[in-house]
Amino acid sequence: MSGFKVRAVRKGDWSALEELFGRAGASNGCWCQYWLLGPEYHRRDRQLNRAALARQVRREHSPGLLAYSDGAAVGWARFTPRSQLRYVLDRFKGYDFPDDDARVLSCFFTARASRGQGVMSALIEHAVTQGNEHGYAVEGYPIDPSAPGATRNRFPGVLPAFLEHGFFEVGRLAADRAVVRTKS
Repeated sequence: MSGFKVRAVRKGDWSALEELFGRAGASNGCWCQYWLLGPEYHRRDRQLNRAALARQVRREHSPGLLAYSDGAAVGWARFTPRSQLRYVLDRFKGYDFPDDDARVLSCFFTARASRGQGVMSALIEHAVTQGNEHGYAVEGYPIDPSAPGATRNRFPGVLPAFLEHGFFEVGRLAADRAVVRTKS
């Protein structure tokens, strides 16, 4: 895992996550609310997004994973049951999601200084390990950078990184957006 320590976000991790995301909230004030709200995250005050993620972190169930290097948070992945990602289910009605509650790696953020060092890979590997240990499938909706006209938005991850960790492509939500899963 490239020397990164990865674990589920804990209640006491809010300050580390807040520092990782920075003043801008990771991506234009998103604070990792896109997969929960869709474009509404962008239409409301950024502080509401920040407060929402803070509440999610302080709940009993973790909303994601943090990767650490030398004691500092360097990467994040939203890792939650698909049922919590209403925007995905509501937006992609043409795709027949399995009738299970797979855990989904839906969004990644890596500190600028740590990009290109395998942080996303470490987060994916940890999620797969958790799925194997607890008996659930792990799913993702990564961008296929080889697709013509693929978006440059890489926050959902990139297809090659998922395939390298044993995911199988099971469909497409769009020409450049794969649906990948581990065994269920």
